[in-house]
Amino acid sequence: MGEKAVPEVEERLRQLERQVRELRMTSLAGAVGVVALCLFLLFRILSGSIPDEIRAKLIAVMYEDGKPGILLAAGKNHPRFLFRDPEGNLRAVFELQGEGRPVLSFLDQERHYRATFGLSEEGDPGIAFWDNDYRLRANFKIAGGGEPALGLFSREGEQGSSAVLYLSDERGPILSMRDAEGQDWSIP
Repeated sequence: MGEKAVPEVEERLRQLERQVRELRMTSLAGAVGVVALCLFLLFRILSGSIPDEIRAKLIAVMYEDGKPGILLAAGKNHPRFLFRDPEGNLRAVFELQGEGRPVLSFLDQERHYRATFGLSEEGDPGIAFWDNDYRLRANFKIAGGGEPALGLFSREGEQGSSAVLYLSDERGPILSMRDAEGQDWSIP
């Protein structure tokens, strides 16, 4: 790798770290909101001021103008919290997918997924980032054996050029790369 590429990689890693910090703060804010709502409802239930059980197919928390801001819905084995901005655009979703896999997703104004944090089908945690054209550009995950991996991808996504850094317990750090021509090479 050329000396010029090292600062570019460092800058991209700094940007990725900043995005992860922002995603953590947004996730924390959403979690605090859900916890506050649950504590409020628990207080109301314990004080005896609401019925023992409320049943609904959809619960909506509205903005002052009457537009839905937060929706709680449960399809067949698929509960979801949906968060909409004041214009009505879907901006975040917390849901259980497939076999109960929790996934928190953030969307842009055009309803494209931009960042997702959740568990794989195997139960391994990961976070992924997409560009404006809904192409996977970066991900970070913990593999089944507990090894962390960071992937950076070109505009072609996982099929294009890429750089993936693994930290193997057995072999140490491994940098695996694919260039624009499809040639694979790695640095153990």
